[in-house]
Amino acid sequence: MKKHNANEHKGPDGDARQKRRYVRLEIFSPVEFATILIGDDKRVRLHPEKKAGILLNLSGGGALISTTDAATAEELVLMRFDIKGFDSLTDILCRVKRVEDSGDGERLVGVQFLSPDELEDRDLAARLSRLTAHPRGFEEGISRLISRYVFQRQVDSETDQ
Repeated sequence: MKKHNANEHKGPDGDARQKRRYVRLEIFSPVEFATILIGDDKRVRLHPEKKAGILLNLSGGGALISTTDAATAEELVLMRFDIKGFDSLTDILCRVKRVEDSGDGERLVGVQFLSPDELEDRDLAARLSRLTAHPRGFEEGISRLISRYVFQRQVDSETDQ
């Protein structure tokens, strides 16, 4: 698997800097996700086949996953992953924002964390709440948890230098 750092950009002084709303942290943790299927009858269900991959990086707004499984831009998925030493997060609602084929059978899948309230289709948000696995938004509290984790990792890496 290729080393991919979607976060780094060179600043005017040549330093690598984050140019995103949220700081991203390389995490390398297993992840599972399932596609949310919406039928012609508007019925919502989870695809029975779980997909798997490696969570490459994480922020308060989204994540980058490496997987051999198929994913389609704009599809909704439920994601489950562990933040080592902190917590396990389950049934996190995400929208696939981009899918890139890395050329070696792997795909890089960028997802945006959502809350059901952020969906434009209010009817869809209500139907999602009736799934067996109740989709959770990436609530502010969880976002704060990840922000604390990212901050702690950055402090630890600066201390190690």
